[in-house]
Amino acid sequence: MKSPKIILHIDMNCFYASCEIAENPELYDKPVVVAQDDPFQRGIILSPNYEARKYGIKTTMLVKDAFKLCKDIIVIQPDMDLYSYYSQEFYNYLLKITNKVEMASIDEAYVDVSDLNVDVPELAKKIQTEILETYKLPCSIGIAPNKFLAKMGSDMKKPLGITIVRKREVDKILWPLEIEDMQGIGKKTAPKLREIGINTIGDLATFKNIKLLESKIGEINAQSLINKAYGNDDSDVNYNSDENVFSVSNSYTFDRNIYEEEILKETLKVISNTVSDRLQNKNLKAYTIGLQLKYANFKQINRSKSLQMPTNDSYEIYKIVENILDENFESEKYTVDNRNSEYAIRLIGIFANRVIESSEPVKQISIFDDLNEVEKQAELKKILDGVKNRFGDNSIKKGYYKYIDKNKEK
Repeated sequence: MKSPKIILHIDMNCFYASCEIAENPELYDKPVVVAQDDPFQRGIILSPNYEARKYGIKTTMLVKDAFKLCKDIIVIQPDMDLYSYYSQEFYNYLLKITNKVEMASIDEAYVDVSDLNVDVPELAKKIQTEILETYKLPCSIGIAPNKFLAKMGSDMKKPLGITIVRKREVDKILWPLEIEDMQGIGKKTAPKLREIGINTIGDLATFKNIKLLESKIGEINAQSLINKAYGNDDSDVNYNSDENVFSVSNSYTFDRNIYEEEILKETLKVISNTVSDRLQNKNLKAYTIGLQLKYANFKQINRSKSLQMPTNDSYEIYKIVENILDENFESEKYTVDNRNSEYAIRLIGIFANRVIESSEPVKQISIFDDLNEVEKQAELKKILDGVKNRFGDNSIKKGYYKYIDKNKEK
């Protein structure tokens, strides 16, 4: 019988601010915020420490507004080299425990300790204590049988908390939480759920009108979120083992701040084609597709989706990252007078991890698939393959057609 998984999610508390305090202990117990500052105090706060948070100061707040809440805050310019250094030290420390480490972002990691013959709560306490004593960085840790529950656990007690989340306790621990607190539900999905009476995670788990839910957020997303509301998540910790060292990625750096959602999506279409071609040229398919965003304020996020069936199809890749972008890019916050917003994008990219060698056919036709459409796609693939065989691989490239209404141009 296969042993159950034991996953840790380790989340560094107030990471940027904590790094600055680690470098300058005189800042300890003082209200500190990391932000780009200027004479007009229009900078956006990237990381307030807990002393600053006591005054109601939050991430993304303007510096000038933070000063209204606390006149004694200390504003420190962001130092990404410093934060990258501590992030690497954090990663190297975890690798001494096991190689099954997945860095989810610059300040958080998943660790699979299923194979370690240890007392896991004691190990978590040891990790937390040693990171604090060695690097002067506080962290919170979630312990659970899968990544989703571990992530939810690490969010529950901050700073310096350790939380164990068991599946049998999901109805008591998770279900009372507000729907916005559920990992995987973004700022655009939450209002759609509240519109149909889903206000808590428990409401989602027990929601009866599945067709209505699917009409609001899509069939795949609805099924995935309901599954997680019951504490289920079969995604693996994505670490660099000998069997899984390869990934494919591509990104584009803009020469200006980008506020327009249309530009981001058009760029993603091009990048999707590039990633798809690279996977296909190496005869690979990926189980994990992700989106990378770098903001003008130095913030960076990586968000990914694990798939039941691997893919190297450009359209599938694009639709996945488009959905992730929709949850993380808030174009409605941009106005002509708000061009200094922290939400401006400078780099966008796609990555494909957990790859396998492709063996056709991989995709299984679902009873929900449109068989006519499946047949059309198969016939089209035959035609394209025939053209390539006759005229060469570069004779046809996949792309996206953008309809232009000529009448509107006149």
